[in-house]
Amino acid sequence: MRIAKAVLRRVRPSGRGGVDADLIHAVKNELVDEIGGIKGQMVAVNAGTRSVQDQQSMAGTRIEQLLAEVSWTRDEVLAAFERITPMARARLLHAARITDIDQPTADALNYLGSHLGPLSDVGLWRNDPVVVEWAAGTARVGAVNERIVEQPYVHGALASLPPGSRIVDVGGGESLVGLGLASLGHHVTVIEPAGYPYEHPNLTVNEATLEEYEPDAPVDAVILLSAIEHFGIGAYANNGELDADADLAAMKVVRDLLAPDGIVVLTTPFGPSAVNELERTYDVERLGSLFEGYRIEEVVIASRQDATTWTVTTTAGSLDDGITTPGAPGHVAMVRARRTA
Repeated sequence: MRIAKAVLRRVRPSGRGGVDADLIHAVKNELVDEIGGIKGQMVAVNAGTRSVQDQQSMAGTRIEQLLAEVSWTRDEVLAAFERITPMARARLLHAARITDIDQPTADALNYLGSHLGPLSDVGLWRNDPVVVEWAAGTARVGAVNERIVEQPYVHGALASLPPGSRIVDVGGGESLVGLGLASLGHHVTVIEPAGYPYEHPNLTVNEATLEEYEPDAPVDAVILLSAIEHFGIGAYANNGELDADADLAAMKVVRDLLAPDGIVVLTTPFGPSAVNELERTYDVERLGSLFEGYRIEEVVIASRQDATTWTVTTTAGSLDDGITTPGAPGHVAMVRARRTA
């Protein structure tokens, strides 16, 4: 097994997932040397030793052993690379600079940071406003989504509430808004059937649906941050079938949760009316139908300008105050309203 051990001592990756060409060359040279030595012994055989036939038989056996060692070494090295590569990549990342990142590592980082990655298994993936994309030797801002305007809008819309206000965040499992408001001194309940992994003395998690939630007293505000558009849609529906008016029913439930003059803050996709397997897009008419029993105080429309830029394009005191349906998707409506008596 001398050759196998020598090979393992010199193993290094080739950069193409296989064994280095220098390694293969070294193995061949050592094999040739040892076979040459055996042939020399055969030439030097004398009558006082075994017969030439015996020497030839021994040589053949040894050659087979050497070839078996080389074959075993090749298979073992390839298997070792499969085990070692992830650990080597992890060690690389521990002290890596951006130029050290290769494409397989970049692919792994993109996967780990996505909603498909392992953080989703424990409820720790967040739908952050900025999406970072990794590539070999670099990283960049890949996109900026509507959360970049929705999250600060929610905080601003609730800024007038005194500390200790009772706030319900509906479907807030993928954001830090609920945790942030709890940290500011409000008493926050996050309604999220999938759970909410964060803890705070002012934070309560209710792993139920909106319809199942029963507070012990009316609340001061309800948040529906990019939530209302999912009610009754596809995977968000209880039975997987479309419930066309589940969003209207949800807003009636929200109204019943609110104290008189309580606030609802809602953000949702805005544009030509549409429904797909994931969400609704609201036009002016459908958006207005959500607020029966409410008094709208503010409507803000923000629009995507490019992959990384959102800007506020319209601000009004009601949907009747110059708000029109855009001709294409790429907009978000943000509304603050109060429950009427």
